[in-house]
Amino acid sequence: MDLGNDRGFLPLTRTELACLRRCADGHTDAQIGTELELTAGEVGSVLAVAMLKLRVPNRMAGLAKSARLGLLKSNDY
Repeated sequence: MDLGNDRGFLPLTRTELACLRRCADGHTDAQIGTELELTAGEVGSVLAVAMLKLRVPNRMAGLAKSARLGLLKSNDY
């Protein structure tokens, strides 16, 4: 059973999107963690799950796909 949607990825949580957006802005895991009250390790885990949901092999591919899908447009974080 395929749990994906018509956009080719599984839905991302607010935390996953927040981490992706900050990553796209060039923030380190430690900086993202400070902003979101997470540890750097937790940020890494959140981003790893986001990459799985986006069905990409790494962060660079995840950021590129996120940009193409319009997931990085919001500045409300």
